[in-house]
Amino acid sequence: MVDALATPLVAQEVDIEVARFDGTISAASATGFTDTRQFPNAADNYTVNLSYISSTTPNGKDANGNPITGFKWWFFTFPTKPDTGVTAIADFIAATSGAVSFGPSIPAPTVWGESYATWGDAANPNGWSGAWTILAPSPIPLGTVSGPWSASTSSFGMTVTVGTVTSPTVNVDVSTTAGSATLVYQVDKSGTGIVQLALRTSQLPAAWRRSPAPNGVGLNGTKVKVYGVPTANGHIKAYVIAYFTGTAPMM
Repeated sequence: MVDALATPLVAQEVDIEVARFDGTISAASATGFTDTRQFPNAADNYTVNLSYISSTTPNGKDANGNPITGFKWWFFTFPTKPDTGVTAIADFIAATSGAVSFGPSIPAPTVWGESYATWGDAANPNGWSGAWTILAPSPIPLGTVSGPWSASTSSFGMTVTVGTVTSPTVNVDVSTTAGSATLVYQVDKSGTGIVQLALRTSQLPAAWRRSPAPNGVGLNGTKVKVYGVPTANGHIKAYVIAYFTGTAPMM
C-alpha cells in the first residue's frame, strides 16, 4: 500500500504472476500468435499479440514427472497429453491454421483457445508471453449427414442449410482412439416430449455403416450437431457429436 491509513487504500505495486486470455487464435508463427476476444460490451474487446515463452523457461512437469520447458499446448481433453518440446510450436501453428468453409452464406468456424501468459519472460521482457494454450471445440451450425462413414479416413460428410441454400459437404474427422475418442451422443426425442440421450462413442462406425434406408448409407440425412476444431485440410476435428434419431431439432 502507498498509505496504510488512506481511504480507500491504494496499491503501491501490482504483481501479476499469470494472466488468462481467451478468444479466436490467428496469425500463429514461429514467434507468437494473436488472441482476439469480443464481448457484448465492445469496450471490453481486446486483441493481444502473445510471444511464446522462452524454450528454457520452466513450465511444469509431464505425466511422468519430468520437467517441461518452453511453450506447451493441447486440445481440450483431446488428446489428453500436452504437446511439448522442440516440435510444439510447429504443431501449434499447424493446428491453428485450419479453415473450414460451408460457403459464403454461413460464417466459417474459428479456432478458439484459452491461453495463460506471463509478464517479463526472457522471450519478451517488456510484454506478455504465452506459457500454454488449450484449443477448445467450436460449435458448428446444425447440419445434416450427407455421406456414409469412411473406415479408411474415420470420417463422414455433413452439410449445413440456411434458408434454401445448402452448403458444400465438409468432412468430419472422428477419433476412436482410447483415451482421446470423440464423444458421440444419440439424441432420441419422441412425440411425447421424452428425450433419451445415449453415449455411442464406440458404436459410431457401426451406426454409420448400418443401412436402414434404401440408399444404403446408414445415417445419411440425419440431423447432426458437431463441436470441433477446423483443420488444415479443411475438415473438422470433432470433439463432440450429437446425432438426432427422433424428432429433428430446429437449430
